[in-house]
Amino acid sequence: MGIKRLQQKFIFIATAAIIVVLSVVLIMLNFYNYNSTFRQMYRTLRYIASGGGEITLHPEGINGEKHKQSVSGEASPGDIEDIISKMLNSDPDNVDFTGERRYSLRYYSAVVNPDRSVEKVNIKHIASVNEEEAAEHAVRAVFFGGKQGRFKEGDMAYAYVVEKYGNKGQKIAVFMDCTAEEAGARLVIRYSMLIGFVSLIFFILIVSVLSRRAMKPVIANIENQKAFITNAGHELKTPLAIISANTEVLEMTQGGNEWTASTRNQINRLTVLINNLITLSKTTEAGNIELTEVDFSECANEACLSYRTVILQQEKNLVSEIEEDIKVMATKDGLSELINILLDNAAKYCDEKGTIRFELKHRGKNKGARLVVSNDFAKGEGVDYSKFFERFYRGDSSHNSKKAGYGIGLSMAKGFAEQFKGKIQVSFKDGVISFTVTF
Repeated sequence: MGIKRLQQKFIFIATAAIIVVLSVVLIMLNFYNYNSTFRQMYRTLRYIASGGGEITLHPEGINGEKHKQSVSGEASPGDIEDIISKMLNSDPDNVDFTGERRYSLRYYSAVVNPDRSVEKVNIKHIASVNEEEAAEHAVRAVFFGGKQGRFKEGDMAYAYVVEKYGNKGQKIAVFMDCTAEEAGARLVIRYSMLIGFVSLIFFILIVSVLSRRAMKPVIANIENQKAFITNAGHELKTPLAIISANTEVLEMTQGGNEWTASTRNQINRLTVLINNLITLSKTTEAGNIELTEVDFSECANEACLSYRTVILQQEKNLVSEIEEDIKVMATKDGLSELINILLDNAAKYCDEKGTIRFELKHRGKNKGARLVVSNDFAKGEGVDYSKFFERFYRGDSSHNSKKAGYGIGLSMAKGFAEQFKGKIQVSFKDGVISFTVTF
């Protein structure tokens, strides 16, 4: 993988991680804020309902406790302070009616009989609802709305609870104007999302600026590996050339034999390996090349023509379907090498007397090209195809396969595809393995 792609992947993973963290934090924060806002409101409404539709300190209280009362039936000032203090200190969710709180609430209530008639309506604490509307809301809430809920009436929003009232089967519905609370909750959501978005942009900028510094050791390691492969490859060419020259002299002076033939075969194998390693190191960074428009169809026809004889000699079939005038942005040598690698791989691993299929078509109008090279591969079931493009990977882990190769061809093909801003994939279906390259 090229350094730029590695850096982009680092930024993408870091961004994905912060998106997940921010999303979880914001969802939890807004859920808690929204839930606690209306939980407190419903507690307030239940308290009002237990007081018969008024905010008073009555015998049952919000938690069913008996409050101390004066002879007149009203709680004394000292008792009120004790009760409110107890309410506030015993439970963080208790309703707070200290100060001006009780006068700031806008609520109304109505008592509904089992026959859906309305007995008592209290609208003195709200101005936006008349008695007829309050009665209608109460009947709807008692018989169709459940124990609690919210609804909108024009631009206003209301919350309500329904509680038992008396012992004659009556119920009381208490409503409260929650327009400001809903607007406040939505405002918190809006601003938290805005802050989250700005934080995400800020984080991406920081990661983009510092990513290269964070990845400096990795980049240095990649550069050192590339330099080592290139330098070692060039250094190894000299002794190989000397060995090759010495072998030729031996064959000229003493005649060829099985030992000199074996030496020459190994020299050829090492030469191919070194050239492939150098090519592989050069394909890891797309910024090193300049892409030009290349005739993909011409390169494909030339490759199929050169491989057809080799494939036929192996008693295998080559079926090609190539559309004309397909152009892609690439280098001609690199694109030809990509095609040759896929054809060589198909010829090498195709079943005996099997068929190799080569298909090059337009993906669509002005949508690039699609190359598919497939071959019969009966033993392809259960193979881990995710590793096919790893360097030096071979299906035969013992490296005792009779098929020559070093497991770097497909890695090179992937490198060329990425250089040309394409994508290569492998798939297996019904005894056929297919390599698909899209540009």
